[in-house]
Amino acid sequence: MEPIGPNRMLRRTSVLATAMFAVISFHTAVLAQQSRAPDAPPAAAAEAAPPAAPTPPPGAEAVPAPPPAPEAAPAPPPGYGPPPGYGYRYRYGYQPSYYPPAPPPYASPMRSTYRPFMLGFGLGVSSLSLSAADGSAHEAGLSYALHLGFGITPRWMVLLAIDGAWAQFSGGSNSYFNARTSFAQTTYTAGAQFFMLPWLYSRLGLGMGCIDWSNDYGDGSDCRGIAGAAGVGAEFLQTRSTSLAAEVAATLAEYPESASINERNDVWYSIGVNLLLNLY
Repeated sequence: MEPIGPNRMLRRTSVLATAMFAVISFHTAVLAQQSRAPDAPPAAAAEAAPPAAPTPPPGAEAVPAPPPAPEAAPAPPPGYGPPPGYGYRYRYGYQPSYYPPAPPPYASPMRSTYRPFMLGFGLGVSSLSLSAADGSAHEAGLSYALHLGFGITPRWMVLLAIDGAWAQFSGGSNSYFNARTSFAQTTYTAGAQFFMLPWLYSRLGLGMGCIDWSNDYGDGSDCRGIAGAAGVGAEFLQTRSTSLAAEVAATLAEYPESASINERNDVWYSIGVNLLLNLY
């Protein structure tokens, strides 16, 4: 009679081995299925072609195709944008962290020289000369000026001017005058002053002239001269209400017979340089 214990043990071992082999076979098949490369996806279906434009019936005009849509504006380049108030200017070739050059400043308008009212004082050096039929005389002296102006436009001004020159003529055997004499000529003119530039001007006036003289024999004067005055000046310092100018001025006056101590028709003229202070 065969033993029962070993048979049972053998049967149990066979059952366990069979179960284990079945489990291992199942897991092996699953792993093999997962590791296998997936098949290539089916080819994508061809995109549907746009529907063809309907063929117009015979005799009908063809409908034009719609214009293409405008291209979108390119995006601004990377980096910092332009300053406030300035759009992107691609012609400057924007680069990161780069601003376009600043636009050129507008030409500043000419500083207005319109002066409703102007008062000027001047003092300088000059030469006073006499030209007569029988001789002439010249002496260096001092010059003075007083101007009163009224603005009409930014460039034009009506000017009332007083211009004068003083000099002392020595007497003696070689002198035109018999004694040491002081002469002062003052012209009173009305005219116009024109600003050629904001700092450069010219003026011209006509009026009357006065000649005064004084020596050891007495004093005299005559204001019957016909006079003219002209000048060119440059304002080298200008503020809102004042200016300093250097002016070259000339005066010319012709007097009748009693206008000099020798009672002849005389012509007196002066050329001087004044420093003018104008208030306006």
